[in-house]
Amino acid sequence: MSVEKVTDIFGRKDTTVSVEFFPPKSEKGAAKVFETAQEFAYLGVDFFAITYGAGGSTNVSTLQYAADLQDRFNIPVIHHLTCVKHTRDELRELLGKLQTAGIRNVLAMRGDPPADEPGYVPSLDEPKFGYELVQIVREFGDAFACGVPGFPEGHTQTPTKELDSEYLRIKQDSGADFVITQLFFDN
Repeated sequence: MSVEKVTDIFGRKDTTVSVEFFPPKSEKGAAKVFETAQEFAYLGVDFFAITYGAGGSTNVSTLQYAADLQDRFNIPVIHHLTCVKHTRDELRELLGKLQTAGIRNVLAMRGDPPADEPGYVPSLDEPKFGYELVQIVREFGDAFACGVPGFPEGHTQTPTKELDSEYLRIKQDSGADFVITQLFFDN
């Protein structure tokens, strides 16, 4: 049974509920993720999301848990994906693995540089901006619903909200289907 894209859910529901998970680091943590997911599935959550560590530090476990969550609960999962420390070819390979695993939803973002590399400089073949990752996702046609992050208060590294809005428009023009935002950073 094919799991739907979140854009299909957005098309038929005015309000959706989702739960975001971090890939667990232990068997005990994994058991807790699936226990928690079971409770939310029972409550009718619309989709799950699973994060991706800086520089792809959790790329294997993110894919594993995304596929497991989706298979166990037949609930769509948005797989977070970042550019940092990945060449364009590595990203294409990973997207191929997502497609093979039946993942149909991606949150494409630049991502944060690794905390242990304060002077990190991207390689020449590494996308430097989220819109470039969106373009790579779109090379797979309509295989994925592609979301991007949005920043209602403006991204902390962007000097103005107007410029941040322009960046969001570039991501949309590059093929993003939806935007996920945090309501606020400072409550």
